[in-house]
Amino acid sequence: MVRLRRRGIRNPGHPRLTPHEQAVWRSFRAEIQGDKGENAVADVLNRSGLPVLHDVILPAQNERTTQIDHLFLSAAGIHVVETKRYGGELTGHPQDERWRQRFAGEDADAPARLIYSPLIQNAGHCRAVYALVRLVDPTIQVFNHVVMAGSAILSPALASRTLSLSALETLLGSLGRNDSQGSLAEAWRRIELARHARKSRDVQPVISSSR
Repeated sequence: MVRLRRRGIRNPGHPRLTPHEQAVWRSFRAEIQGDKGENAVADVLNRSGLPVLHDVILPAQNERTTQIDHLFLSAAGIHVVETKRYGGELTGHPQDERWRQRFAGEDADAPARLIYSPLIQNAGHCRAVYALVRLVDPTIQVFNHVVMAGSAILSPALASRTLSLSALETLLGSLGRNDSQGSLAEAWRRIELARHARKSRDVQPVISSSR
């Protein structure tokens, strides 16, 4: 009697991806998740009644630019918001350059993924904003807010320096509106002008010629 060994049949609807294809898919999925998080934060900010800007590109050091998820204006100053939508468990210290990410079910001795700190990333955004507003009034406060819009569980140290969506709503409710006068309003207008100037440079004129 001859026994035949049954081999697993691959599902043709789920082909095995190459490492490169897996990396592309992870990048695409992260972009989708990021867009969902930014949209959720944008909805909260838009309902606040405060002046808000989304997807702001400003000049940075060394003739570069920096892209900011959200800005909003209050009586306290100008607030810079970075949105992240992570899963798993995040650990580290607020001053660490890299945070560690693990997912449920992973081997305990498997190396943790390292994520560049959103707090440090947004600090660079804050510097770009302050470079503009200090020309109006160097005493204007620029605040660094990182909103975690995903399902990630954060260590206490990281949770103390970031905001959930509900915590963002609470913060917005506690802030007073800035009136349309004074240095804060002028600094906000300077940011709007810099943003529009950047958009104008990015739009290339279309020149048509007839032969």
